[in-house]
Order: sequence, then structure tokens, then C-alpha cells
Amino acid sequence: MFKKEVVCLEIGSAKLRVIVAQEGVNNTLLVKELATLDFDGYFQGEWVDEKRLAPSIFEILKQIDFRKKKYDKKLYIALPAEMTKVVNVSASINIEGLGKATKNDVDNLISQAISKAKAEECEVVSISNIRYLVDENDLGDPVGKKGRNLTGEFSVILCEKTLIERFNGICSDLGFVCVEYVSEVLCGATMLLPEEERRDGAILVDIGALSTSVTYIKGEGILALTSFSIGGGHITSDLCDTFDLTYEDGERLKKQVVISVEAGPLDYYDLPTVDGKIQRIPQEDANKVVAYRLEAIASAINQCLVMQGINLTNYIPVYLIGAGASKIKGGKDFLSKCLSRNIVYGHSDLPGKDKPEDGIIYAIAKYALKN
Repeated sequence: MFKKEVVCLEIGSAKLRVIVAQEGVNNTLLVKELATLDFDGYFQGEWVDEKRLAPSIFEILKQIDFRKKKYDKKLYIALPAEMTKVVNVSASINIEGLGKATKNDVDNLISQAISKAKAEECEVVSISNIRYLVDENDLGDPVGKKGRNLTGEFSVILCEKTLIERFNGICSDLGFVCVEYVSEVLCGATMLLPEEERRDGAILVDIGALSTSVTYIKGEGILALTSFSIGGGHITSDLCDTFDLTYEDGERLKKQVVISVEAGPLDYYDLPTVDGKIQRIPQEDANKVVAYRLEAIASAINQCLVMQGINLTNYIPVYLIGAGASKIKGGKDFLSKCLSRNIVYGHSDLPGKDKPEDGIIYAIAKYALKN
């Protein structure tokens, strides 16, 4: 029996990742290939080095030998939060007579919603329903329900046409027959957060290397999305500047830091440096550097929630993914303290693949297979 197969590209702020996956037994995911490549990424919604974008995409696809293995039929590209925006719209139609809502009625609502949301310079990436109302009653799936009026509330994700055209050109040059675009945050929110949590609304915070996104999801649709250009890479840079380290050594030190432990004046991290020496770093100072930047990230997250109209004093579950903070020992708990909110990791339910920094790549593949 033929198994559905997808090839997906994730565009991180400092890495590219590509995954080739198939449907496994009982709706699981069978990962055939997974490749990662460091690249210059983006900052504040702009490419750091746009000339390197096409060669980097080719390089990572070459890692999976995409031409020889005939992976060039269709490519899913997950667009990052900083390159998309969310528009929430509603649409209504009258159901003929006192009849039942049909699939055509729902399709008409979706068409209306797209027309309302679509900007001239943007392309629609996805449209998701937040809820359907039949005569003001929230009845879940409206098809077959009796009433006079059908209303739909939708979340539409848009991306600038120029970016889509740029990717289309690159993929065409590489020989891909078809390209489909998905929203990275929608993939993460719908595939990594439990359905029962999403029903009443949940927050997904993704802290990457140079970028952080805050997503408020309800049901299958995103109510609000905000992003800002601060991430784990800034923590590394702070450590490098403070202790005069190379970036590689700064990354090593960041992995050693245990922010949850109160350090004394005689406590040190023994850092093996790239030149083969051991550099003694005062734990108290290193912890303060990391804490300072995490406090700044937490403050920015809180501002995003205020902009989204979310009051964290109410019970709204908050999930954390991405390598920017989850790899710091005690980082999640420190953010919880800053936000005065319990935070839990969002992760894939695949056996042995439950690291929060890896959840998004598996979520993208599951979303592509499902949709």
C-alpha cells in the first residue's frame, strides 16, 4: 500500500532544516530523513544575506540527495512568524428557508473570508476556522445543522507576494514541480498543543536563535500572532562580550550555565575553549548575564500578550518550544517566574523525539501529511 510522503523545509532564524516523512501506523510519523544546516537567517523580517538564501536551500536539499531520490515533486515550505501576519475576519450567509447548512454554505463563507482578509500585496497561506455559529449557537461542525443564519469566524494567515515569488523562483530553478506554503506557527500550535487546551485558548511561545514568536490559538485558528527579533543567540553574544569569548565558546558556556542554582563568589564554570585551554568563568557573573537577557525576553513576551489583549492572570496554558531558552538549564522555570505563570514544554508525541527544540520540524511534517 502506498504511503503518503512529504518533504518539508523549515526556515529558522539561524538554521535550515529539511525533513522527509511518511504516515506511520496509527497516525504516527515515520521519519525517513532529517538534515540541518547553519545559515545566516533573518533579523527583523529581513534576510541577513539574501544572496546566500538560494545556495543554502540547495545545499540542505543536496544533503538528502533530493534529485536522485526523486524528492523534487513537491516541497512544503514553512514560513516563519516574522514573515507572516494574521488577520481575523467573520462572514455570514443566510441558509435558504429553514434548511440545513451544507458544505457549499461553508465553502461560501470561506471564500467571503478570504476576500475580506486578502491584501493586494499579500498571498493567503492558510485559512482556519475559529468557530461556526448557526443562529448564534456555537455548534462545532455546522454541516447538517438547522437554522436561518450561518456565521464563521476565521483566522487568515498572509505572506507578502514578493517573498512567495522569491521562493517559487528558487524552487523552480531546483526542479521542483510544486511548492506549497504553510505557517510555521500554525503547524506548531495545532500539532504540538493538546486539542483540549486549544479549545478554550492557549499560548505558544517559540524562542529561536534570533527571533521569538508569541501565538494565541483557539481551536484550529490563530487569534493573534506577535514576533520580535530577540532569541537565544543574543544570550550567547552577551556571554561572548562579557567574557571575551568566541561565539563557539559562548555557546559552550551557555550549555553549562545552570540559572536555577544560586552561585557563590568562589563558584566557577570550567570552560574548555576552542584553542584547547580551560577558562574559569565566575558562575555568579555568567548566571547574571543569562538572567538579564531572559528577563528582557520575558518582558517582550509580556508586551506581546498585552498587545494581544491577553490577561495572564486568567488561566491560559502557556507552552514553550525552540532552542533559545529550552536548552538553558532552568531557563523555562526562570521565564515562568518572570511571567508569574506556569509554563510547560510543547513537544512532539513521537517516541524518542520529544525535545522542545525539535518539536516544530515534526509538527510541520505532521501538518503537511494531515492537510
